[in-house]
Amino acid sequence: MNENENDFNDGDGIERELGKKLRNNEEAIANTADLDINEIPGPSNLAEAENELKYITNAFKNIKQEYDELNQKYLKSLADAENFRKRVYKEKEESLKYSNEKLLKDLLPVLDFLDLAIEHSETYLEQDKTGNLKLFVDGIKLSYDEFIKVLKNHGVEAIETTEKTFDPNFHQVVETVEDSGIPAGKILEEKRRGYIYKERLLRPSLISVSKAKDYNAGN
Repeated sequence: MNENENDFNDGDGIERELGKKLRNNEEAIANTADLDINEIPGPSNLAEAENELKYITNAFKNIKQEYDELNQKYLKSLADAENFRKRVYKEKEESLKYSNEKLLKDLLPVLDFLDLAIEHSETYLEQDKTGNLKLFVDGIKLSYDEFIKVLKNHGVEAIETTEKTFDPNFHQVVETVEDSGIPAGKILEEKRRGYIYKERLLRPSLISVSKAKDYNAGN
């Protein structure tokens, strides 16, 4: 096997020989920009044709690999763009759905004052002989009920605590009471009412709960 044949057995030798052939034909096609592909000079012998075929096959493989890589990047970019679009759409929906959250949360202390006023008025109603206080309290109760109705129309619901067990998702413990007759974690008293806004916690209920009595304490 001569030196030229050895060169043809590797990609670099094939590329060099094909480049040499193209340079030799450069003058022939310099002024034929619109030359039909069938008019381009072909290989002069079988060995030349085989070498050019090997080179073209190798070039095609490289182009195919590059195409596959670019296609994968393109598909990934499409997927990323679609995920981004979905995320933005979801965030926009969430923003619109809970757009009144801050306002409603700021109104809750006003509701608390009405609630306290009604609760503390019970003691004085028994002492009221004129009935004026009762009329005033009844007015506050009507305002309170209307307030609750408006909040409910906007998706706000009170968290139920009566005869319920402590749930960290909705309740915040501010006091624990030892009681052997009550199961641990049972809600004993609601200190401040909690609310949910469209399935999202607006604020937790402040509660006192029972805990198991420690019989070893003080021993």
